[in-house]
Amino acid sequence: MLKDIARDNYQNGYNCAEAMLLAGNEYYNLHLNPDTFKVMAGFGGGVGVEDLCGVVSGSVALLGIIFVDKRAYESQEIKEITEDFVESFRRELKTLNCKMLKDMYREEDAKCSSVVEAGGRVLEEVIIKYKSKSK
Repeated sequence: MLKDIARDNYQNGYNCAEAMLLAGNEYYNLHLNPDTFKVMAGFGGGVGVEDLCGVVSGSVALLGIIFVDKRAYESQEIKEITEDFVESFRRELKTLNCKMLKDMYREEDAKCSSVVEAGGRVLEEVIIKYKSKSK
């Protein structure tokens, strides 16, 4: 499952944002150029300042890759899909803020693995929901 791949990526040294995009690439066989993952480097740790969780930013990047052909305005549903993911993540974990998530869920050894795993589960549910709508 996507959540397991994301968690494993995170536990193997990728930041939370990178872990999500890498997991999506593997799980959905996207064949992204390896340079694509560099874009997520600065999004880990809440954009480096413990603000917006990297799981959220990495997930939103993946949604764009999956649901947008060339430009966001060409996708009638990307705003709805993104909103659905963000609200589902917030419902599940209570906040989008990295610092608050760390305070609530971070463990000494596993760090934010539980947040990455929960985010991966929510992300997969949203992707399944919208892929089935487009059929």
